[in-house]
Amino acid sequence: MKVIVQAKSLKVTRALREFIERHSQKLDKLGQKVTSVRVYLELSTKKSSKSKNVLVKYKIEVPGQDLWVEVAGYDFYDAIVDAVDAATRKLRKNKEKQLEY
Repeated sequence: MKVIVQAKSLKVTRALREFIERHSQKLDKLGQKVTSVRVYLELSTKKSSKSKNVLVKYKIEVPGQDLWVEVAGYDFYDAIVDAVDAATRKLRKNKEKQLEY
């Protein structure tokens, strides 16, 4: 499985990239063939302290279709963990749909 990290208007550090790769490996253990995972990171320019400042988008490429997960958070690490959890749920649901038919 290939993990590609892209960022908009910020530099991705080595620690952040390794964190994303380590957590994305969980998606490969669900029994579905995941060919690649693309992670898009965006930093909001709004200055409000109550709003969520970061946006993490996961594009999971599974043979036959692509699954998208989008999570907003206060920092990248929390948003990445939440996005991986949402992607795990989405992959399980997709697998159950395929087993029904």
